[in-house]
Order: sequence, then structure tokens, then C-alpha cells
Amino acid sequence: QHSSNPAAAQHHYIRSLSLDPWQGPCWHNLGLLLHQQDCPEQTLAALRTSLLLNPTYPDAWCNLGLAYMALEAHAQAERCFAQAIALDPSQSASHTNMGTLLVARLQPDQALAYLERGVELDRNSAHALFNLGLCQLLLGRFDTGWAYYEARLRTHLVPPECVPTAGPRLTDLAQAPKLGEPPLVVWAEQGLGDAIQFCRYLALLDAVGVAYVFQAPRPLVHLMRLWLKPAGAVEELPSRTNAADSRRHCPLLSLPRLFGTEAATIPGVVPYFKPPEAAPAHLRVPEPPGGLAVGLVWAANPGNTAMYRHKSIPLALLMPRLLDLVELDLVDLHLLQVGPDNAQLDPWRQHPRITDWAPQLGDFADTAHVVQQLDLVIAVDTAVAHLAAALNRPTWVLLPCNADFRWQRERWDSPWYPGCLRLFRQPSQGDWHGVVAAVHQALDRLFLLDLEALAAAKLVR
Repeated sequence: QHSSNPAAAQHHYIRSLSLDPWQGPCWHNLGLLLHQQDCPEQTLAALRTSLLLNPTYPDAWCNLGLAYMALEAHAQAERCFAQAIALDPSQSASHTNMGTLLVARLQPDQALAYLERGVELDRNSAHALFNLGLCQLLLGRFDTGWAYYEARLRTHLVPPECVPTAGPRLTDLAQAPKLGEPPLVVWAEQGLGDAIQFCRYLALLDAVGVAYVFQAPRPLVHLMRLWLKPAGAVEELPSRTNAADSRRHCPLLSLPRLFGTEAATIPGVVPYFKPPEAAPAHLRVPEPPGGLAVGLVWAANPGNTAMYRHKSIPLALLMPRLLDLVELDLVDLHLLQVGPDNAQLDPWRQHPRITDWAPQLGDFADTAHVVQQLDLVIAVDTAVAHLAAALNRPTWVLLPCNADFRWQRERWDSPWYPGCLRLFRQPSQGDWHGVVAAVHQALDRLFLLDLEALAAAKLVR
């Protein structure tokens, strides 16, 4: 099995092909394995070889399309999915993948027909149901979108070992335990940014008198316990579920469905994090001698390879204009980037007006103390962007053109964070230069300057 021993599986496939290289299905299976291992070029070679040997195999066309999608080669992927559908119009996966691709190409209205057809062909497919839900949420159709979004719990998005199986899952708010009864277990099932965005629903549980405990990832425990201060207890999310825990449970991102959230009823009150105390001495942001204290995050979590490539921007693209503002005494820069991408700061690390906060940030409560003192945060789509907006700090979020459903379509603001958040979207796929140009214009308007003209006049080096 690929999942249990991929190295052994690859060895046997290669051994089999060395004995008989004309096995189309074996090349196809090798391609699937290589795709799971994030080896895009080798995946393409294996799947193309499979199709050379059997060009009428719809599964191979479908999976070749997925390999092209992983490389963001959307035109090639669309041709592959179209060929798979032509060969087998009853294949659910090809319709669903075509719909997902059209969403990525900013055509959600056209995608809807393919996604609905994918569900019609296989109503048990979690992949089909989940992607239909994402498309409907992107289109603002929350009533059905949240319902289909429940299928995420049967996809790779939520690891099986993290899904409680002993106790019953809450599917109706009327079933929720009241005060004095064994509490509901609300657990953060996805990323840190998701937990920060949707923990606002704990206040709604408080308002209707539901007894609960909230299980949060370790980096968020102090933030939730001390800055959010929910009525329920905050516990660390276990790495594996406890089979003996028979309490009713609810994934955090199921709360919007339970509360019937629609576009007009998003609980958008900010801030919902508030500092429990003054920032400790080692987390105090020095007052800038002039201008603004600006925070910066340029890279997503490298642990999620696909999202990392999709969301991250090279720091070198952002720094020239920001350095001009530093030299004009208009900003001090405060770098909040942690992890390996912090090394991109090295060329500017010794600048006296640039502060790298990474060594001081033990968890997100520490990050919140720093962000709370900043005048503006510029960030890619990461947990820090959600944190800054949840603190009601002015936040500029730099987005890929096919951004997540929570940012909706063609909006420059967000009803989830009204009044404090501004969105900068890629004009086209992969165009971070276009995003940076828009940020430059916004900075010029913010400071009532034309830095291009100043540079031409040699007033800015």
C-alpha cells in the first residue's frame, strides 16, 4: 500500500517495470505514488508513459490533469480532464476535478455545473461534496455551502487520527449540552489561521448557554485562554483522539453551519482578542522616531508544500520600497516571520530600523503582544494576518488570484474583519509583481508621496 510503505511500493513498481516496461497500469500506479510524494516532473513522465501505452484510459488522463494542476499548468490540466470526461462521462472524479480547476481559474459559476455533476455521479464521494461546498461558499451560497463543507471531515484535510470517534458529533444546536452537563468538546481541526478566524463562534456558544471545552493547538493555547477568555475551558488539542472520551464533540468549522451563518449574519465584531496585561518588557515595540511601526510576514507554513508555494512571496520583492520608506523616516519595520523563511531577512538583518521578532516569539500570545502595538501589518495569507485583523489592527493581506473561499471574490475587504482588513489580489496567476505594485500605490497614498518621482529626482536612493 502506498500510504503504509511508499518506499517499498516504489521499489516494487520499478522492479516490475524493469522486467516488463510495457505495463500501462504499472506506470499509472507509479505516477500516483510519485504524485503523493510531491515529485511533479517524475509524476508527469510516468503518467505520460502510461497513456502512450493506453491512450484510452480515463483514470490516467484524470490523474495527469491533477499532476498538471499541482504545477499550476491549468490549460494542460483542463485538456486532460476534458479528455477523461469524453472517454468516460460517468466518472465523478473527472467532473469534480474539472470544477475545482475552474474555481482555480476564477470561473466558479462555470465550475458549479461540473461539481454538481460530480456529486450526482457519486453522492458518497467526500472529495466531490467537499469541493462543491467550497465553490458554493466562494459564491456566497452559505446555506448549502456549509452543509457540503461537512464532507471535509472525510478528506485528507482533517487527519483521521484527529477526528473523535467515540462520542457522538453534534449535528444540531438543540442537542448541545447546557451548563451543568458534560461539556461539548469543540476542537480545532485545521490550521492555526482557521482556529484564529473561527474561534469567534465560541462567544456565540457562550451567548446561548452551551457548556463546552475548546481544544486548541499548543501555539494557540495561551492566546485563546488569556486573550479570548471564553467561558469554556481551553485545553491543548491532543495529537490523537481518546477512544474513551464519550463526550459529544463538534469541529470548530462546523459552528457556522450550526448557527446558520449567512453572508449577512457573519459574526464580524472585532477585536475579539484583547490583551490581558501590558506587554512584557522583551515584547515592547519601541516608539518609532517618526512615522509608523509596520509588521511584515511574507511566507506561509512550509509544512504544507502546495499552500506554501501558492501563498508565499519572496521578501526581496517587498523590501526595496519599504527600505525607501525607512530611509525617509516614515516607517520602522518589524519582522514577524518565523521558520526557515526568516533567513530571507539576512541581507537587511543589521539595519538599525528593522527588528526581527522571531527569537522572542514563543507562541501566538507573544505574537499578539507585538502585533497589538503595530500601526500596520502587511502579510500573506497566514495565521498572523488573521491575528492582526482579529486584534482590529490595520491589516493588508497579499493574496494569490485564486484565494481561499473565506476571502470571497473580487472584494478588497472582508466581512469577517470589517473596517480593518484590506485585500491585495494577484491580477493573474502567480503575478506577485502586480500585488507589490498595488501595495506601492497604497503606500504612496498612505503617506501622500510619489516615491517613483522622488527616486527619479534622486531624493530617494
